[in-house]
Amino acid sequence: MGLDKATLRLGAESLLARVVRRLAMVCRPVVVVAAHAGPHLDCPAPIVPDRWPGAGPLGGLATGLRALAGPGGHETARVVLVGVDMPFVVPALLEYLLTRTPAWDAVVPLVRGQAQPLCAVYGTPVAATAEELLRQGRQAMHDLLAAPGLRVAYVPEGVLRAYDPDLRSFFNVNTPEDLVRAQELAAAETDA
Repeated sequence: MGLDKATLRLGAESLLARVVRRLAMVCRPVVVVAAHAGPHLDCPAPIVPDRWPGAGPLGGLATGLRALAGPGGHETARVVLVGVDMPFVVPALLEYLLTRTPAWDAVVPLVRGQAQPLCAVYGTPVAATAEELLRQGRQAMHDLLAAPGLRVAYVPEGVLRAYDPDLRSFFNVNTPEDLVRAQELAAAETDA
C-alpha cells in the first residue's frame, strides 16, 4: 500500500481502531504490537513495542504472547491474533476458535485449503517456540505451525461458515482496490 495500513480509514475509524473494537467484543485485554507507536495511531488499546522489529507477524505474535503471559507466564492462556488489515473479523468466529484452544496450542482456520495464521488463536506456551524460530532467523508463520511438538487444530471452511457465512473475517486490505472494496463493505454494514 505504500503507507501504514493501521492509519487507513473505513468511515470514521482507522483500520486499527476497527479491528481493536471488534476484538474487544470477545477479548480482554486487547493489546496492539507495533514497531512504531506514535500519536498518529488511532488506537483504543495499549501499544506494546515489537521485541522483534522487522520479523513480521511471527515477531509480533511472540511479542504479544509474552506481553499477555504476565510475570507468572500464564496470566492469559489464550491469545487471539488478528492482522491490522483484517477489518471484518467476526467476533462470533473468534469466540468459537477460543472454545477449541484448551486442547490445542494453536487453532487455525483453513480457507480454500490455506491456513489463516493471522486470524487464529494461540496458547501462550507457543511464545517459546516462536522465539526459538526467530533466533534461528526463521520468520514464517508456516514454520511455526509446522514446528515439532506444536499441537495445531485446523478448522475447515464449512465450520467457519457457520459463524462467518461470507468468510469476511479473512478479507485483507492489501491494495488500493482492496481499500475501496472494504469501504464499500463497511458502508453497507448495519451492525459494524
